[in-house]
Amino acid sequence: MSIWVLIALTSYFLGVVCQWLDEQRKYQELDEYTNFPIVWATKLVLLSGCFLEALFWPFSLLIDDSISLERQLD
Repeated sequence: MSIWVLIALTSYFLGVVCQWLDEQRKYQELDEYTNFPIVWATKLVLLSGCFLEALFWPFSLLIDDSISLERQLD
């Protein structure tokens, strides 16, 4: 494995971890109510969505940049 591939993978996974921690912080208030099954299931679904969003963080950056560029052109 090339050193550049290793650096790219390391930076990608560090970005995933940072994005995951940032997204997870949004739903921390649900921790008080996890003894209710519906809240526990809701939190599980929300955190799964946050994990998937964290995996695709580079694409969300590209989409946000393209949207802001379109707004500047208008």
